[in-house]
Amino acid sequence: MKNEKILLNVSDLEDLKSYKKLGISNFLFPLKGFSIGYTDFSFEEIAKTGVPAYVLVNRLLTDDDIDSFLNLTIPSNVKGFIVEDTGLFYELKDKGFELINFQNHLNNNFKTINYWLKMFDSLVISTDITKEEIETIIKEATKPLVIPVFLFPMIMYSRRTLVTNYYKYLEEDPKCQLKVDIINADGSFNLVENAYGTAVFDTKHIDIREFASTLAEDKIRFYLIDSNFLDASTIIEALRGKDLLESTKGFLEKKTVYKVGDLK
Repeated sequence: MKNEKILLNVSDLEDLKSYKKLGISNFLFPLKGFSIGYTDFSFEEIAKTGVPAYVLVNRLLTDDDIDSFLNLTIPSNVKGFIVEDTGLFYELKDKGFELINFQNHLNNNFKTINYWLKMFDSLVISTDITKEEIETIIKEATKPLVIPVFLFPMIMYSRRTLVTNYYKYLEEDPKCQLKVDIINADGSFNLVENAYGTAVFDTKHIDIREFASTLAEDKIRFYLIDSNFLDASTIIEALRGKDLLESTKGFLEKKTVYKVGDLK
């Protein structure tokens, strides 16, 4: 994977200098007030970095939310947006930004993906699919795609403040994060809450860099690396190509279970 094709989701602005020294030139910043599950940043903070910036807006937005967004001043170093809410797409199109669709689990087949690519410049493919499905999507897609390669995947998010409600039920002081173990199963989730709801992440890390490097490079817009829950030293070593974590391959070699009856 060439460094110029890596899009790195930022968790700490202090780490940018180290990443830039390694040749990383494209950075993703979750936008404060318009994202959930990640360390977020204001447009003012993003502007001060001076780096080529893509902005993540992964909340479903109300009309009032979109109006609030339109009142913000977008910095000149913002090259594009990764958005979940298609209403925001219609407000941003034809304004010179690269627009990337991020509907998470829904982007799992090439027919759906090619429909959205009629409007968007690119799209983030799901982490829930097998290598054969990814290969087919990459082959059939009408535009280069973004493939997540190194991350703790987000399972879902809710508009409810689930962590606050949990601690309220226990009559304990509220926190914004919670780890939940799955009873009688080898698994757990990290819940991350802000004012707009709760994001749920798998605690099993996914690393498919080796597989992604076999895909046709001209069909890849970005390889997405997410620093969420990871320190800078781990990301730096990963950027140097090292295997560092007890990672999984996600669903590369095993299909997602959609129905209880499919469990084996």
